[in-house]
Amino acid sequence: MFNKLLLTLRSSLPAACIVCGQAALKDYGICTECERNMPRLGDCCRCCGVELRGAPRLDSCCKLCLRSPPSFDICKAAFPYVTPVDRLVAHFKFSGRFDVGYSLSRTLATTFNAHYCENDKPELLLPVPLHSSRLRFRGFNQATEICKVLSKYCQVATANSVLCKTRTTEAQTAMTSATARKSNLRGAFALRDLNKLKSVTHIALVDDVVTTMATVEILAKLLRSHRKYRIDVWCLARANL
Repeated sequence: MFNKLLLTLRSSLPAACIVCGQAALKDYGICTECERNMPRLGDCCRCCGVELRGAPRLDSCCKLCLRSPPSFDICKAAFPYVTPVDRLVAHFKFSGRFDVGYSLSRTLATTFNAHYCENDKPELLLPVPLHSSRLRFRGFNQATEICKVLSKYCQVATANSVLCKTRTTEAQTAMTSATARKSNLRGAFALRDLNKLKSVTHIALVDDVVTTMATVEILAKLLRSHRKYRIDVWCLARANL
């Protein structure tokens, strides 16, 4: 009943824009002007989703993927990880601004549906997990919250219990090399509740930001050690290192 009341209020009152704070008449909380001025991704690597510099062909791969293709099939994002997106993601992730997370996730849902308008959607969304200690400290998993919005607006089920993080790790952005990033995550994740993967062939891994790719890469390898899935990665923002 309380959730229904919140939805009714949301649809009847103008929400504040998550960027400028002014009234936003759209139901996902970004005013028309700020939506028009939000940063957009240009041509991206068709494998890892990193934004390509210069004037690449639309079917181009970045140099890294040409040398060593990732273990997942594609990576897609709603935004580049630049101002004001980086600030908004931080508000969502570290300050519990669920309104911001909802707004960014609604844009991701639009991108998600557009991408699959002529192709089969994934059958299951898997949020990148947090370790139980981090989850207790933060109180929520941002990837799970993103999946809630994608499930509702993209009609794809979410399974929160398939992937788990078995030990704490340092922040990947603090690692100085690819070797250190891999070592930091070695043995940090596990598969469980495999019944949820029965008859599933196409999975989407979901996270807030993809930067080094180390986390989604190790999760994709873990999933493919169980079965040969198609694995798409979806995130609010893709960072260029």
